[in-house]
Amino acid sequence: MTLYFFLWLHHKVNCLILYTKMKFTLIFGSLIGLAAFCFVSCDEAAKQLELQLLTSNIELLEAALRKECNHTENNGLIGRRRRALIREKRLSIDGRISVASHQLIILKKEYMNCKNYKGTVLTGSKLLGLFAPRNIKHYFWPALNEGKDSGVIKQVVFKKLFSNTAVKVEVTTNMRVVGQRTCCHWFFTFDNQECKPQTIESARYMSSTNDFHISYSFHGVCPALNRGNLVMALNVGKCSSGNALGDCYTGWYSTTHLTVEEIELS
Repeated sequence: MTLYFFLWLHHKVNCLILYTKMKFTLIFGSLIGLAAFCFVSCDEAAKQLELQLLTSNIELLEAALRKECNHTENNGLIGRRRRALIREKRLSIDGRISVASHQLIILKKEYMNCKNYKGTVLTGSKLLGLFAPRNIKHYFWPALNEGKDSGVIKQVVFKKLFSNTAVKVEVTTNMRVVGQRTCCHWFFTFDNQECKPQTIESARYMSSTNDFHISYSFHGVCPALNRGNLVMALNVGKCSSGNALGDCYTGWYSTTHLTVEEIELS
């Protein structure tokens, strides 16, 4: 009787182990399938987005070629047949992306030939992103520790590529003002001139004699700047409020960051 009981128990334990293994295998297989489905779906969505972007750029260039270069479908534009290939659902998404990418290259060449584009000047600000990489520079100064109350704190040279764009500036640093009812004014200049009318600046007023070193960040956009090398400077000085100039300090034992970017304004 005891032997029969142990054999029965052994059989039940083996069945339970086998059932657990099968259940784990099914769950694990389902998870793998779900992950593969999600990966494929995400990849497909990314490709669809890429195709939409290519199609939008093609339409933008075609409109520019019609308007500025008097091109037609028989003279520079991709034509109905090739446009139909890009939209052909029976063609794989990779194939449609390949066709669209090739046609975009052709249109770019046509537009550059029409406008005599040499890589420095481009008529049509809306097309800037199709021909030029993002023009952005980052500067930094570790442990600046500048106790100057008036004058230039730091100066850089930024090369602006186009005449019909703007310059965006953002600085993060540590600012301090000491002196009862005093003020310090930090501001940017471009070729020794402030941006008008939208000055890029920050002012800090102190009503007491406390000595607080606090991290600050300010930014702005200056549109009316010529193409070429711009001498940009972070300055400090007296506030326009009429308050006395305080004891100013910039970048107290911390890194000062400056980011400059050439952008388009809609």
